[in-house]
Amino acid sequence: MFAETPRYMLLLNLVVADSITLVTSQLLYTLSNFFLTLSYPLCGVLVMISLMSANISPLTLTVMSIERYISVCFPFHHPIIVTIRNTVFAILIVWGMICIDIFFHVAFLLEFPFRLLPSLQMNYFCIYTALLIGPRSKVYEMGSTITVFLFSGLVIILSFIGVMIVAFSASADKASANKARNMLLLHMFQLSLNLMSTMVPPIFTDVAALTDPILAGKLFVAVYVFLVMMPRCLSALTYGLKDSSLRPILVSRLGCHLQVSANTVTAQTHDLQKKDNAPSSC
Repeated sequence: MFAETPRYMLLLNLVVADSITLVTSQLLYTLSNFFLTLSYPLCGVLVMISLMSANISPLTLTVMSIERYISVCFPFHHPIIVTIRNTVFAILIVWGMICIDIFFHVAFLLEFPFRLLPSLQMNYFCIYTALLIGPRSKVYEMGSTITVFLFSGLVIILSFIGVMIVAFSASADKASANKARNMLLLHMFQLSLNLMSTMVPPIFTDVAALTDPILAGKLFVAVYVFLVMMPRCLSALTYGLKDSSLRPILVSRLGCHLQVSANTVTAQTHDLQKKDNAPSSC
């Protein structure tokens, strides 16, 4: 069921990207705590991998919000538009756009005359702001961040406004409408956290410019925890606990129970099919 449902394919892509971001970010954070410096090439590879996976998350959430909008507002066209093939194509487009963005980042980074340096060993910890060497790279980073933030935010807000209008109009009573509203507000909070994470690089740049090293260090940790770590951790919990098919499996894993009843999975599959085939209109 999970392998043949576009919604879970997008969720898997989101979880993979978030996991890569958590691993690379935590690695760089651990190295900085042990006062270990890297060479510019190794730091560049780690930072670009982290940057690539971090930018995939908001774009994947954008595609997921569009998928939900089509499912609610155009239920009869949903099986035709949202297919496995189209979902794979959308995921490839997201990764392709991010790869092009990383290519420009690397191109601007190579403009710096590293051959004039006495050594390629970095004098500071490996963070993204240390690789914004030239003015063109800083301008491009700011423009790229603003573009991703505005585009993803606009699409997600419009999609969820449309879903909310349909949820209110299709509700038979006030209690059902309030439940739909609360669930959408929870998703909006999660999406806002992921969109806010795209603003981490310019925030790090401003923090690095502070003259007080103690204050800068505390702000670095706060930004890292609340804008890098927390959105990625909440992403899996939010979608896992809210989804009726993922909830029993997630709770079972969190409870250290390695077996899930086949009847439970079959029942959740039946509920998912009924939910997707339920008629609705804008």
